[in-house]
Amino acid sequence: MLKWILTLFCISLLLLPTLSSAQDDPMIVGFQFRPIFKNKFFNSGNTDLIQNNVNFTIAPKLGYSWGMVIRKQFASKLSFEGGINYLKRKYILGVEDLDSSFATTAEFAIVEYEIPLSAMVHVRLGERIYMNNSAGLSLNMFKRSEVEYVDDVSYTFIRRSWMNFALIANIGWEYRTESSGYFYLGSSYQLPFTKVISMSADYTKNVGIEEFNTDMNLGFFTVDLKYYLPGHAD
Repeated sequence: MLKWILTLFCISLLLLPTLSSAQDDPMIVGFQFRPIFKNKFFNSGNTDLIQNNVNFTIAPKLGYSWGMVIRKQFASKLSFEGGINYLKRKYILGVEDLDSSFATTAEFAIVEYEIPLSAMVHVRLGERIYMNNSAGLSLNMFKRSEVEYVDDVSYTFIRRSWMNFALIANIGWEYRTESSGYFYLGSSYQLPFTKVISMSADYTKNVGIEEFNTDMNLGFFTVDLKYYLPGHAD
C-alpha cells in the first residue's frame, strides 16, 4: 500500500508544475513534523466503560506525524497545498476486574498514511510575517487489522475500511526569507467523516468471557512545525 501511495504522490509532483506553468511563483517543497495531542474534546479515542464489574478504558498517548508538503501559490493571497504524511497514534488499553485484584494494561498503535489537499489563504502581517488559514480534505489509509494478547485479555483493532476521508482545518504563522526558506508554526484539526477503527477486547473471568466493543473516530489535534526550502519570498 505504501508503494501505491508514494506512486500517487510522485504523479502529483509531476503534474503540479504543468498545471502551474503559467504562473510566475514557483512551487515550493517543505517538510513537517506534528505532535498529535490527546484531548477528550476532540474525540481522539478516549473510552471508559464499566460492564459486569469490569472496567475497560482506552486512553490516547502522545502520537506523532511527519512527512513532506508541497505548495503552489495561484494568487497573492491564495495557495494550494498537498503532501503525504506518516501518522502513528498510540493508545493504552486498560482492563480492571472490580470483583478481584486483576488489572492489566496494554499499549497498541494505529498507523495511517495521509494525503491532505487544502486551499490556503495568506494574510500579510509584516514585511516577512504571514498568517495562514486553510481548509480541505484528507485521504487517509490504514494498516491491516491486528490481534494481540496480554495476560487474560485478547484485543483486536480492526480497520472498518482501508481508506477514509476527513475534513482538515489549519491556522498558523509563517516567517518568510528569500535565502533561508519559510519557517512555519501552527495547529491543525482533522475530523473523519466516519468511524475509523473498531476495537474489541475479550477478558476471561472465572465465570466466563467478558466482551468489550467500541468504535473509534480518531479525530485529532496537532501542533505543526514546517520548514519550506528556499523559494520566492514576497
